[in-house]
Amino acid sequence: MTDTSIRREYLLAAIRRSGGGPVTTGRALHIYAKSREWATTGRNTARRDLRDLARRAYLVPAEDNGARFYRLGSDPSPRHPAGSVRKFVLEAIQTEGGEWTTGRVRRMWHQLLGTHVLRMSVRRYLAALHRDGHLERHGDGTPRRYYTLRQEGATA
Repeated sequence: MTDTSIRREYLLAAIRRSGGGPVTTGRALHIYAKSREWATTGRNTARRDLRDLARRAYLVPAEDNGARFYRLGSDPSPRHPAGSVRKFVLEAIQTEGGEWTTGRVRRMWHQLLGTHVLRMSVRRYLAALHRDGHLERHGDGTPRRYYTLRQEGATA
């Protein structure tokens, strides 16, 4: 697990221990301030953590009189949305064909997930699809590397 995912799991566990209730950025900062490891966590990081937990359905966004906050979701262990997005991206590659660069996959991923995806994450994903035999890699040693769908009967 990365430091980010550990920090987010800590925040979720602290929210669950406290019995839920409205979770604001201020409350998340208060939870982090009580910990030794994340006492210096900033507002933007707390917001990103809350948004990520909401995107993964652990928290549900709510609003009351213009004040935005989160509540605990009803499912204690929801599926991460990236798994289904990866399936949809592979289906899009199979349907549309052509050359797939990291930029093209990032745009497709953003349309499906609605969030920013790092270029390095897309590179790892495309490399994994190549390793699993779904894609052919082209342009090794050049600045423009791209992938195409592996044709049936092609050898690795």
